[in-house]
Amino acid sequence: MAGADVPERIYRCGNEYTNAPTQPKDCQVMQGQTITVIQGTRPSGAQAGPATSNATVRTKMTPAVANGAPVLGGGAPEPVDAKVRDAQKRAILVAELQQTRERHAQLVLEYNAGEPDLLGGEARNHQKYLDRLARLKAGIARAERDMDSLQRELSRLPSNPVTPP
Repeated sequence: MAGADVPERIYRCGNEYTNAPTQPKDCQVMQGQTITVIQGTRPSGAQAGPATSNATVRTKMTPAVANGAPVLGGGAPEPVDAKVRDAQKRAILVAELQQTRERHAQLVLEYNAGEPDLLGGEARNHQKYLDRLARLKAGIARAERDMDSLQRELSRLPSNPVTPP
């Protein structure tokens, strides 16, 4: 048998699985199980090990440029330019506001000043009519609140929009 074919002993030390435990007496030998290790990602502020040199720390704090996009110390690209992001946010809010206005107009038209037309079995069952009337009133109030909220959000954004590239 070749040495590569012989499986190594795997130890479970708490929540850690290893083939080289630091305290073997505190670990249990795992037998008859195949363990697959998937390397996770480290948080941007995490360091690789306990001994990190000052040069490594200095490098992490210095922004670099890769493919024309600024890169922060953690290696993640810097967010899109603030003006472009604000323009995108404004476009989304304007579209949402337009949809809310259309929904509000449709509800007001259907509400018909508190006297909507009778539908289906509402002529025989007045409670159905009252329930639909209440739903329409609540929908109109909700649309008005949504429009106010969207207007407030739009007023918080800078007024000079830039079109995204």
